[in-house]
Amino acid sequence: MRVFEFDSKKYGFELMMDLHRFETNPNLDFESKPHTIDFYEIMFLEESKGNVELNNQKTQLTPLMILFASPHQKKRNKITNARGFHLVFKDDFLANFFSDKLFVHRLQYFYNAAQPQFFQIDTADYELIKICLNEITAEIKNYTSDSKHIIRSLLYFVLTKLNRCYSKQYCLSKETQGNPEIYTFKEVLEINIRSMHKVEAYAALMNIDRNKLNKILKSYSGLTAQQMIHHRLLQEIKTELLYTDKTISEIALDLNFSEPNNLSRFFVKLANISPSEFRKAK
Repeated sequence: MRVFEFDSKKYGFELMMDLHRFETNPNLDFESKPHTIDFYEIMFLEESKGNVELNNQKTQLTPLMILFASPHQKKRNKITNARGFHLVFKDDFLANFFSDKLFVHRLQYFYNAAQPQFFQIDTADYELIKICLNEITAEIKNYTSDSKHIIRSLLYFVLTKLNRCYSKQYCLSKETQGNPEIYTFKEVLEINIRSMHKVEAYAALMNIDRNKLNKILKSYSGLTAQQMIHHRLLQEIKTELLYTDKTISEIALDLNFSEPNNLSRFFVKLANISPSEFRKAK
């Protein structure tokens, strides 16, 4: 499977982010085959045709649609006539600057297995964001010693504003500076989902009481810790079924199920279809 890697030296100086308009970048490759990326990606699609498959969910494109992708997620792009902005960045670009390694985990649209990783933005909100995006592209084009600071500030605003809009659409908490256990849980879930499936294990890893963890997560996402774990585990199984040739037994072993039948029962309960039927349908 092809892996798109971030090029930090594209402009002749190190910059851990990039932004451009689709229509001014002839080298942009909309890969229609399954692929993955090693950076964060946001597509601001003012106009386009086609669809995108991300997290095993195919999305038909409509005007003013914004799509989000995280590192190592499997995706396919079947996009034509794209107009808008393409934003990519590495976690370090913001995390180190703000001394907050959990920053991207504070954003509802990244690492959210329960909600779609896209939404249609209101015109007024987009016009405000678009001003910032144009300022960022201008800073990159005319880069000086202080440009990095201006770019970071503008990008921070864009990402936080998007979080508000996304959270409002899906009735989620827009809080980004709340209880740190929320964002720590999201981080350790990504790291350990293939081996740890129980709330008790995550609570112990985080040194927090299980009931307290559930209460915090419920107020933030509307889901319990176990529900968040199940959504993320289901997503991981679907990814294995769609993008690998592994047998059900091999997937069960890799994802730490005690036996294949347990994986199948789990999958049917959450997806209302057997793993083999899901694989054939796709």
